[in-house]
Amino acid sequence: MKKIRPLRKVLPLLFFLSFAGLLQAQTQIEKPSVLFQKANEAYRSGEYAHAVEVYESLPAQGWKKADVYYNLGNAYFKLKRVGPAILNYERARQIKPRDRDIAVNLAFVRGGLEYRMEDRRNWYLKTVEVFIGFFTRDEINLAALVAGFFFWSSWAVHLFFRPQAPWGRWQKVFLVLILLFSFLWAAKEVYARSGVDAIMLKNQAAVRYGPSYKDQVAFRLPEGI
Repeated sequence: MKKIRPLRKVLPLLFFLSFAGLLQAQTQIEKPSVLFQKANEAYRSGEYAHAVEVYESLPAQGWKKADVYYNLGNAYFKLKRVGPAILNYERARQIKPRDRDIAVNLAFVRGGLEYRMEDRRNWYLKTVEVFIGFFTRDEINLAALVAGFFFWSSWAVHLFFRPQAPWGRWQKVFLVLILLFSFLWAAKEVYARSGVDAIMLKNQAAVRYGPSYKDQVAFRLPEGI
């Protein structure tokens, strides 16, 4: 009689079960677009807390879209969480800086704050900030690449066909555009790394005259400032 080897019979079964479990796990992972629609349905149904939970999971999966942050800001505002609402409107505005709906909602929520901080910077710093905030990094990079392509193409044509002639008008224009976009890119990088922006997410924070909790309170910052 041949000996029965149960291991040979069990291995195919174990392999099949493992494959089935892996397939089931893959099907249970929902796509970000499906989760986004579920969050929208929860928002329309008035389940704002559940909508916030689903919206918050999307950027963690790499789905950092303006619509996600915008809807997340709306859901937080419905929950009367002004700080997170402003924070997510700002995140949406960084992706779509010229979107009217984002700007209107952000201005509306900020308009309801009881306390506002006065901006005492010089006018040219405010102008530069508004100007560089009007464009995204990708737009600035693309414009710089296009200007650089036309500049070097015109320079190559000039070098091979008109080596003795002075620079043409378009070469100067493209060079100025390259310098302008380089300045915008550098200014945007410096502004992003400077860490000048902050939004209060807690209900209230006490600002004291010293570093210790025993120091006297100078004033208090409300949520959303």
